[in-house]
Amino acid sequence: MTKTIKFLLAAAVALGTVACNAPMPRGNWSKAPYDALCKLMKECKVEADAAGHNVNYAVFDYDNTTVMQDVELAAMSWQLENLRVRFTPDEVWSIFTTHIPDLDSVLVEAGAEGITSRMLITDIDNDYRAMMLKAGVNCGDDLNAGQLAVIQQMPEYLDFRVKLWALYEGVYHTFDYREGFFTIAALFHGFTYPEVDALVKEGVAAQVAKKCIKDIVWESPEMGAAGKVSYVIPDGLALSDEMRSLYKALQANGVDVYVFSASLEAAVEAMACDPKYLGLDTSRVFALRLQRDDTDLVLQEYKSGYVRPYKDGKAKAIRAYVTPLYDGRDPVLIGGDSIGDYWMLTEFPGMRVGLIIDKNQKGPLGELRQQALDAEAGGAPSRYVLQRRGDPEPRFSRK
Repeated sequence: MTKTIKFLLAAAVALGTVACNAPMPRGNWSKAPYDALCKLMKECKVEADAAGHNVNYAVFDYDNTTVMQDVELAAMSWQLENLRVRFTPDEVWSIFTTHIPDLDSVLVEAGAEGITSRMLITDIDNDYRAMMLKAGVNCGDDLNAGQLAVIQQMPEYLDFRVKLWALYEGVYHTFDYREGFFTIAALFHGFTYPEVDALVKEGVAAQVAKKCIKDIVWESPEMGAAGKVSYVIPDGLALSDEMRSLYKALQANGVDVYVFSASLEAAVEAMACDPKYLGLDTSRVFALRLQRDDTDLVLQEYKSGYVRPYKDGKAKAIRAYVTPLYDGRDPVLIGGDSIGDYWMLTEFPGMRVGLIIDKNQKGPLGELRQQALDAEAGGAPSRYVLQRRGDPEPRFSRK
């Protein structure tokens, strides 16, 4: 055997050893986050082995962090496209107006200029009555395929779905997500909690099956009090191989994984707790929980006494529900993508890695992003690391 062949064989063995020792495959991870995550997992594995149990945990946002797109909105768009609702025409006004502070405030980012909640809900009410009458649907009954096909040919159908979406977005951006969220909650009026769970799982599966993520445009005819409304809707839902492998590798290396999300908890659990995707136990998922009545019907109310994981509430919920399980230790890894994650990314001194999914963020989260970029450019270690996405394909990018 020549010296050259011996050298090549030795090099191949060495490279194989490095690869085998890596906590997870590189895939399309950018270099800085990949190196930081592998280093973290090796440290945590040593600490778990020394203690005889897992002493560290990681916390992730869900929408546009763990998965690509917003799982709640993906389920909502499917629900509206298929009209999987149970409220009666006579209930429309009450369920959609209850939590809006001012029906006559001009809404921002509502798909048209100068429109109000009152105008949108008036049109939603009229559209819904017309659709149900045309299809011959008894009040509150589920649609069959034939009835849905009839409705989908109506201009009122196009008007209804985009104006309901515009109501959610307009109320959210004009007032707050708290009020906007109740537009989503209203869509589950008349459903029990298990029925909501089944419905959302069906919607999520349909969106994942599209195997791509993109934006589509919903547009109404020129009709009703609000006139023509147009909105860009996220379509499709995906879990990247990189996030799937990260969750798996963390748990294999002594780091328990939790999700804290401001989306509807049933929507998050539909993927996060399914073995086909991440297989987390439901005890590891904290998202927005709705109250239910004595018959298990979902109500348009947040669960009483529960810390809502929204904005600064995420850090509060982590401290309330998870930190005590680890003798007061902070999460070692936190992942996020938006301003709603800023608090949890900055309020835990014991956090070793802050993973930011790159969306060219501005504002306070943009400052953390810039810290990651500056460190990356200078080749210096950083508390924050930035992971690029390969949009429009549902994957990460090494760039």
